Amino acid sequence: MWTRKINNLSFLLTTALGIFLVLLVIALGVSFYFAISDAQLASRKVFLTKQTELAARELELEIFRFEEDASSLFSFLEDEDLDEEDFQLDLPMAIRKLMNNYPGLVDTVWVNFPESTSFFTMTDRNDFISQPFDGFIRSKFQENSSLYRSNPEGLEMLFLLNLEDFSSRFVTNYYLNAEGGKFLLIGDQLIDIGPSALNTPIEFQAKDLLTIKNDIAIGLKGIYEVTWDQEGKPFNGVLVQYPFDFGGILENASMLFFIETEELTEGVYNTYLWLFFVLILLLLGTIVFFILSLNNNLKSQHQLEKSSKEISELFDQQNLLLKELKGFVYFHNHRGEMTRVSDEVEKILGSPKEDFIKAFLPNSSIREVNELQEIVSHALDSKKSVLDFEYDYIRPDQKKIRLKIFEKLIFDEKGRFNGGLGICTDITSQFEASQELVQSENRLRTVLENIPDIIFIYDNKGKVIDFHVKEKIPGWDGTALGKYLADLIPEDQKEETLQAFDTARNTGTIQSVNRKLELPSGSKYFELRYFPLDENRMMSVAKDITSQKIWEKGLIEAMSAADEASRAKSEFLANMSHEIRTPMNGLLGIIDLLELTQLTKDQKEYLEIIKNSGNSLLGIIKDILDYSKIEAGKIDINPFPAKPAEELEKQIQIFYGLASKKKIKLHKHISSDAYNQFDSDYIRINQVIINLVGNAVKFTPVGGIVSVSMDVEHIEGDLYYLKTEVKDSGIGIPEELIPSLTDPFFQVESSSTRSFQGTGLGLAIAKKIIELMGGELTITSKVGEGSIFSFSVLLTKVNAEFTEEIKSSTDERENWFGMGEEYPLRILLAEDNDLNLQLMKLMLDQLGYPFEIARNGLDALDMVMNHEFDLVLMDVQMPVMNGLEATKRIRETPDMENLFIIGLSANVFDEDQKKALESGMDDYLTKPIRLMALAKKLELFYHKKANLKA
Repeated sequence: MWTRKINNLSFLLTTALGIFLVLLVIALGVSFYFAISDAQLASRKVFLTKQTELAARELELEIFRFEEDASSLFSFLEDEDLDEEDFQLDLPMAIRKLMNNYPGLVDTVWVNFPESTSFFTMTDRNDFISQPFDGFIRSKFQENSSLYRSNPEGLEMLFLLNLEDFSSRFVTNYYLNAEGGKFLLIGDQLIDIGPSALNTPIEFQAKDLLTIKNDIAIGLKGIYEVTWDQEGKPFNGVLVQYPFDFGGILENASMLFFIETEELTEGVYNTYLWLFFVLILLLLGTIVFFILSLNNNLKSQHQLEKSSKEISELFDQQNLLLKELKGFVYFHNHRGEMTRVSDEVEKILGSPKEDFIKAFLPNSSIREVNELQEIVSHALDSKKSVLDFEYDYIRPDQKKIRLKIFEKLIFDEKGRFNGGLGICTDITSQFEASQELVQSENRLRTVLENIPDIIFIYDNKGKVIDFHVKEKIPGWDGTALGKYLADLIPEDQKEETLQAFDTARNTGTIQSVNRKLELPSGSKYFELRYFPLDENRMMSVAKDITSQKIWEKGLIEAMSAADEASRAKSEFLANMSHEIRTPMNGLLGIIDLLELTQLTKDQKEYLEIIKNSGNSLLGIIKDILDYSKIEAGKIDINPFPAKPAEELEKQIQIFYGLASKKKIKLHKHISSDAYNQFDSDYIRINQVIINLVGNAVKFTPVGGIVSVSMDVEHIEGDLYYLKTEVKDSGIGIPEELIPSLTDPFFQVESSSTRSFQGTGLGLAIAKKIIELMGGELTITSKVGEGSIFSFSVLLTKVNAEFTEEIKSSTDERENWFGMGEEYPLRILLAEDNDLNLQLMKLMLDQLGYPFEIARNGLDALDMVMNHEFDLVLMDVQMPVMNGLEATKRIRETPDMENLFIIGLSANVFDEDQKKALESGMDDYLTKPIRLMALAKKLELFYHKKANLKA
């Protein structure tokens, strides 16, 4: 009776305990759920804050860089060296580059020069458009969306900006949850710069917006719990705002990122709730099963104790399952045989559950099983009750995993071993991560130990908190710990160093300074770079640049010597060119005049010989000067749009007459792609083609063949290769001499009786030009069979449609006599050389122009001030006052801007022509002056004078 009552009481107590445990687990699970939810929400708030701050700061820096680039472009336009061609070619390229560097920011750029206005824009298809514009650009200025620049000389530039579109593109790289949004707040305007999953408009509550705007007004960033309405439904979320400025364009803007709170608690937390619910059901089932078992076995105390033990074991299992993930539970008896194992064993070990149990039968031959049983035996010998170790295991699919085994060894009341309860988990990912961390730390430690540089780490106030110094340097060792940067710097270097430290900390950029230390071993130079390590720490890296300083000093001395030699050579070449071109001016000028007179057949032949000899001599001079400019690095590549095929056909046309005389067949093979528009320096390409085709015709015997082929090969994007080949059936070149062909002044046949004349500079110049244009010249030849010269240069395809080429306004005419009546001009000739003066008199008389003469620059200045002229032919080098100084004085005089001045000089270097134009000259003619060139210039400036009057 008492036993039954005790059993009934035990039953009631056990039932109550079970219910209590269920309620306790439920309470713990709910608390754990809310703890995880709060932690996740806090983590997302921090992440959202960082994203918003990074987006705002980076956008502010991008606008600042844009303003600097825009100012640099305006400075470029103010350059006094720029001429009309620079504005036509370089200005669109510079503006296009600016637009490409800031996609979506610049809508339109207006540039207002004193005499003209142009605008530049990019279409939706990314086509770049440049057109003249009649309106006044200042009227296009819009507050908060324009950038305007001007100067007193009348130059204006206006950038019409699209800040909303640019901001929207910019923030696409900043991740946000699917249910989040991105906004700009400018004044009272809230702008969606998505893309956002909220496809319908949202309305924040007025009190939330008021709080945000108040914080922005005083420059505070903030994070807020907000409520908004969408499609009539209320939503709660977290919003972060970070104030910033669009540079000098727009101030007091703010970046707003927000996410929905409910979205943060979905996903893994819903999964957790389902798992927790299943766990509760399992626990309830276990308790019910226990109660039923207890109710059915009340007659025996032994059965009650046994059932209680099973309940205890099951409860322990649940606790282990809650603590461990990605694992399985197992039980084994005192003989090491597996009695139970959870179904997850197959997923972890890759073997069926049945195979796992069979593997632990007595007399197992499996190595892993024997090792585990030895570990258990050793633990029993050591009186251990718990096993905890890691083990490498190779699955049947040869995948190696890392296992963690935790086992509780079970003993009865008498201390006898009854078996074990354990859990095996796959910790491969954690193990690999820890190993990678160890290896990364080892690599970093190895790098630091082998870096010769000196590393210091500071707090934001400049206090040294860590260091790495390999070389022993007084003051830069362990004694520096705890000291401030200002205490470690000599007085004469303190201000510059501390300024670099503060700038690096405030701007987040690397700042460099150089320091000189006087050590017992001598002077040493160091380059110090300061930069932020994180929000709370700064770092400096000091590099020993003593050897670099020594090398730089030697390099400067060597460069000075080289510059001096180059200057001496340039002066010699300039003087040589001037002295040779002065008599050549008279020779070729007289020839041009003689050609226009009545001559006998013999006289014409003699004159043709003299003319060809003079042109050959002029070509030799030009080759020498070209090679000198290339060697000095003073040659420029100036690309312009054209069709390569048409340029080739023009050059080949030059040689048809000579080829016909030698009965040489001149063939051309041009691909259809070569008729497209490409950007390149065709003046230089034509110079190479003329050289190669000219050589081929010259060295090909009578009745031979010269073939010229051209093709275009696509590389990538708008980049192409122009491939040109010139093949002849000429005399050929010995193989051992081919590498020397491009050497300056090299002649295959160098004897005094050689058959073919030339300077030996043509191929040397061609090779240099090709290399400057990103290409390569190749030569193959066999003696007696002919030669093949091929080259390739880089081209850029022109995507925009181009207008027809501007045709020369000068009509081709055979007879220039008397053109002064058709195009009258009042001319002053300033020339001191009697031979040149006599030649110019003859030329102007032939053309029908009356003129007056000044024998030096001072006389020319006086005559211009006291007489009215339309045009001055001004020699550059004259006594008393040279032509450049006279031109400057004329341009400084009021009402002289419409007087045209053409410079005359035997100096042909680019810098000489540049100096002439900088002095105020309108154009430049190099000696020897040809009659046709002079006539075309006079006609051109007559038309310019007429346009000024109109």
